[in-house]
This record gives sequence, C-alpha cells and structure tokens, in this order.
Amino acid sequence: MEFSKGTKVQKRKVKTSATSGNTGGSSTNSLIHQASQLKNTRMNQMRKRKRDLLTRINYTHTFTVVVLPLLIFGYIYKYSLPIIPENQDTLYFSCIYFNFTILAFNSGYHKYFAHNSFKIRYKFLLYYFAVFGSSIGLGSIRWWASLHRAHHHFTDDTERDPYSIKRGFAWAHWGWLIKKPKIVAFHQDFMEQEFPVSLKVVNEVEEDGFEYSPHDTNENDLDAIDFLKWQENSYFSNFILTTFIIPAFVTAFICKDTLTNGIIYPGLLRMFLCQQSLLATESIGHLKNIQVSIPTQPFNDKNSSQNCNNPLVSLLTYGQSYQNYHHEFPHDYRSTSSFFAFDPTKWFIWTLDKVGIVEELSVTPDNLIDQLKIQQQQEVLNRMRSQLNWGTPISKLPSITPKDFKRIIGSSTNKDRIYIIIQNIIHDITPFMEQHPGGVPLLKASHGKDATKAFFGGVYGHSTAAQNLLATMRIGVLDDGNDEEVWGRVVREEGEVEEADSGRLRKSYSTAEAA
Repeated sequence: MEFSKGTKVQKRKVKTSATSGNTGGSSTNSLIHQASQLKNTRMNQMRKRKRDLLTRINYTHTFTVVVLPLLIFGYIYKYSLPIIPENQDTLYFSCIYFNFTILAFNSGYHKYFAHNSFKIRYKFLLYYFAVFGSSIGLGSIRWWASLHRAHHHFTDDTERDPYSIKRGFAWAHWGWLIKKPKIVAFHQDFMEQEFPVSLKVVNEVEEDGFEYSPHDTNENDLDAIDFLKWQENSYFSNFILTTFIIPAFVTAFICKDTLTNGIIYPGLLRMFLCQQSLLATESIGHLKNIQVSIPTQPFNDKNSSQNCNNPLVSLLTYGQSYQNYHHEFPHDYRSTSSFFAFDPTKWFIWTLDKVGIVEELSVTPDNLIDQLKIQQQQEVLNRMRSQLNWGTPISKLPSITPKDFKRIIGSSTNKDRIYIIIQNIIHDITPFMEQHPGGVPLLKASHGKDATKAFFGGVYGHSTAAQNLLATMRIGVLDDGNDEEVWGRVVREEGEVEEADSGRLRKSYSTAEAA
C-alpha cells in the first residue's frame, strides 16, 4: 500500500515477552493489593460494629434486668433453695413489699409523672414514689417517664417508639432496656422537652405588641425540676437502699430470718417479678398474635395496643392489661372504665383521694368513651362494607329511556333474559331466576314491567337480604321524567357512605383525648 508524501503513519508498538511478563506481575500485585484493601475494610467495619455495640449497651439496666436476676437464680439453683421462702413471715413481707413497691412505680412513675393523672397535696408522697419506685430497677423517673411518653406519641414507630412491638417481642420486653436506641440524640432532646433540667424564659410578642413569657419561672416548676434532678442523681443509691438494705434489715430483725434470704426473696426475686409485670404491658399488651390473651381493640385499631381480656394476663400485668383503653385515654387514672376490672393501682389512687392525700383525679367521661367505641365500630363496619358487593351505585348507572328499554327487551339477543323495574331502577334478574322461590313463571310475568308493588308486599314482602341481592342486579335508571324518588334513594344509600368516609378524614387525632 502506498502513502502520499507527508502522510504520518502511526507505528504499532510490539510488546516483547519481557514486557508481557512485567505486566502480568503488575496485574497480580494489583489484585493482591485490592484483596488486602477489601480485607482491611471489612475488618474495620467489624471493629466499628463491635465498638457501636459496646457503646449502645445500657450497662446500668443490663445489670438490673439481666445480671442480677441471673445471679440470684443461679444461687437458688446451686444451693437448692425454694422459690417461695420457707419462713412464713418472710413470705408475708415479700408479698407486702411487692405491692408496696409496684404501687409506687405504677402510681408515681406511670400515672403521676408520665400522665399527670392526679395532683399531690403532700410532698412525702413524691418521695415514696421516687425512692421505692427505684427498687424495681427500671431507671429514674425522668428517663422512664420521658421514654413512656415517647411510646405514646410515636406508637409502633420502629425508630422513635422506644419499645416498638414491630421490632419483636424480645425487644418490646427486654431489648429496649439493654440496648440504647440508634437515635439517642432524638430521645435526649425529647427527654429535655418533656422534663427539662432548667427553665428557659423565652419572650414572645403577641399581635398587640404585648411581650410575655410563656415559660415564666415559678416556685413549683423549680421544685419539680430540683426533685427530678435529685431523684436522677440518687437513683442508684435509692435502688441499693430499697432492693438490698431495707429487705435484708426487715427480714433479719423483724421476720427473724437470714440477711441472705432478705436479699433473695423480698429483694431481688421481688424486683424480678415487678419487672416482668411492668414489662409485660409493653410486650404482651401490644402483641395480637398471642391469642390466649384474648386481644381486642374496641377503641382504636390503628396501632398495636390491645385490651387483653384474659384474667390471668390482667393478674400478670398488675391490672395494666387494657392497653387499647390506656393509649386512647392516657390521662385517666384507671386502666379501664370497667368497675369490676382488676386494677390495684386504681384502688390505691382512689383511696389516697378519699383520705385527702391526692386530688383532682383525671377520669374520662363515659360519653367520650361511648363515642369512641361507636366510631371504632363504624370504622370496622365501613371496612367490611367496602369489601362487599352492594351493586353499582345508583348515581353511576346509565340513564335509559322507556323507548330504549323496550328495544332492549325486544331484542332477539335478550329473549332469554328477564328485566324488571323496581322504583324506577332497571334490574336484570336472569342470574337469579332459577333460584327464585316463587318460580320462573312469576318472574316472566313481570318481564319488562314495573314490579315495585309486587316486590314490596303486593305479592310477597321481601326481606332486607332480598333487597340487597336485588341491588347487585342493577343495570340502569329508567328515565321517564320521574326522578325524584330515584335521587331520594341516592341520598339515602350513597350519602351514608360519603358521610362515613368524611368522618374518617376528620379523625386525624392520635388519641380521643386529643380530639
């Protein structure tokens, strides 16, 4: 091939065997380097996960809800001790102390601090709640009550609900105590919002120019802050006092038993039973799959909260098994409105009110409870209604003139079909004619005619079920100029559905009390 003068020709470089060998070695070294980098990356990720796991463990609660129970059960097993104390006085004291401490937690931590269900008249009751509520080992008032409020605000949110049942039974029962949530900063901010450690005065200006302070410092607020800070700082010492020292002292010097038995029975075993009772409300009380609990949702089925109607579950949770009621009416000092429900916490607070120690008990009005029950029942009915075949709505049926209707029934393609008119609605009842109790001849006698009187009592007074069945056979509206009755039916039938739908749109509150 010839090239013209001045044309540049690019010469191809030919690799020698030595060059090829070097390239192969370089490629091998590159692969080794990449594999080494990948290995290092994976090792770093594993080390990071281990560091994150260690930093996310809540060591305080792991000690109180895992380590101590395991140690005491191991001690009982090793020395073959009975679960129930042999000393009768120790048994009586253990039962009394169980109720004494769990009432401090349920009434104080839960009803008073978390939900403001009543007001206290004498300050000594606050110290009873704070000191003996600590004996259960579930944290300080500020920590526990703020997380419980977050649970009510963000129920079933896998990130913001501290013990969301969507993360599993084990998480809702124990996991949230042992492992800190991923969004620790969010819960810290939420805690500061619900139970601030200081009061910040923020001046705001109203429309008329008047400046005011919505968070003005007052003596009661400062006392509450100081009290919560004190309880938070002294929580562990209160825990030691009420879980080890007091049970051991009373058992040894009053029950005439050993110090060890005092620590075991009214101390740690009592603590463990109190923990399980309280934690079961957040696990069993939100798990519908445990059918033995007889779960119902009479007030709201938009979240996982259940009313567990099994008396054994009520005993297990110390009367706090009606979580569906509690989530809708959290400020109510009762766990349910039922007078006969097992609810020691309600009885205790009611007694304190009668003797004048507390006041202003929060009670949900019966009318509001009944309203929510009916609304929930209507929600269920609407969902069931939407899944049924009610026939084509009248407003969506085509309009057929009498002339067109005659042409339809006279058509050779429709000679084996039966059309009847009832209340100006045309129905094709062919699919049902063989099942009609009155026989096919009776239906054929009404073919193409107005059978309203015959249907509504002239021949036979049809049941509501028959009327519902007839509605599924609608094909059109007879346009004979008399549409007043038709549109009256549209308002009666379809207006109910629209009203129910708009009712669902209006219900945008998280709880009934918010509404």
